Amino acid sequence: MKVAIVGAGLTGLSCALSLKDHCSVTVFEKDEIGGLLSSICKRGYCIERFYHHCFKSDRTLIDMIKSLGLSKKLVWKVVRIGYAISGKIYPLNTPIEILRYPHLSLLDKIKLAIFTLRSRKRDWTKEDEVCVLDGIRRELGDRILDKFFMPLLKAKFGEHFSKVSYAWLLARVAIRSNRKLRGEELGYLRHGFHQLIERMRDELDIRRKHVGSIKILNKKFIINGDKFDAVVWTAPIPLIDVNLRRNAEIPDIKYQSSICVLISSEKSITDDIYWTNVDDAVFGAIIEHTHFMPFEDYGENLIYLASYSTPDGWLFNLSREELVKLYLKDVERFGLKRDDIRWIEVSKARYSSPIYETGYLSKITKYKTKVKGFYIAGLTSKPNYPERSMNGSIKAGREVAEVLKKDFGLS
Repeated sequence: MKVAIVGAGLTGLSCALSLKDHCSVTVFEKDEIGGLLSSICKRGYCIERFYHHCFKSDRTLIDMIKSLGLSKKLVWKVVRIGYAISGKIYPLNTPIEILRYPHLSLLDKIKLAIFTLRSRKRDWTKEDEVCVLDGIRRELGDRILDKFFMPLLKAKFGEHFSKVSYAWLLARVAIRSNRKLRGEELGYLRHGFHQLIERMRDELDIRRKHVGSIKILNKKFIINGDKFDAVVWTAPIPLIDVNLRRNAEIPDIKYQSSICVLISSEKSITDDIYWTNVDDAVFGAIIEHTHFMPFEDYGENLIYLASYSTPDGWLFNLSREELVKLYLKDVERFGLKRDDIRWIEVSKARYSSPIYETGYLSKITKYKTKVKGFYIAGLTSKPNYPERSMNGSIKAGREVAEVLKKDFGLS
């Protein structure tokens, strides 16, 4: 039996590894192996194009790292976070730092604390049809919405922030509420997640080819002239041929785009903060990677400036030069001057994540479609909601492989 997997991100690679001992597997990838986890290599080291980290609850990812002999590389660190308003960064980690934060009243902070604690026990699925703005306003009021959540939502979803489901926010708060008093504990594969991708790809047949339209003839799928008994699509849904998408009855899911500007700098922006949410810049977050991993691993300060747009949004469609000009202008407010910068890398992902709009729970894609032998797995699969992650992508790849094996009697 021959199976084609479209997309060599974590979902495609993990699916291929699960199937390779049961059938002939070919993976197609037109861009970089690893997808959103692909890396660039500079000055003797490699680093992800888009920031990445993991959590101790990511058991599927941790198991994969162990199976590939990389457990000794996995390190954990409590990181510090901050919130930037009008160019000033406020750390928000310890109870004292939170109490000192001047842009929310003490009553607002108490409301947020209670909201966070209660979120762990709530049935957030009941709020799927509720707009996030309406939900926050109902439970926490306009001030907390405007001063705290609105900048975060705009940074995360761009012009589509008002369409997001309240269920998504409640689920995210519940997942991310298990913090230590000193901050949040995150994991990273020391010296880069490219090691994970390299170990996964070593055992696979990967063809660097674009997959255009997929034809079906005599119950076989024709891809670039080759015949396959089944196809697992792990690339973004909008890239599926329109007719095949219609016949497979795949939901219409809107996507957002990601832009990461990675900067090498002579100096850091903060003393020790890893992640800073920003309320009024073209980028929504500053991620100082070398406040997470040792500076000595790289020999230079590495800083991500991250933002979200949409595939047809004005920001995503700016040229590299235009993006760099905008980002550098805004980052200067945080003390980073152009003369401090050694080099800049701009990375874009047109379809980086679904927009979790109201009613999204009914759109989460099932692995089997209405076209026999055509499967879908990836960012729109259940393991990637509400937190799209490396863990969810690997889990989706493994689960779709099990569905396919059961359908075709493979063991």
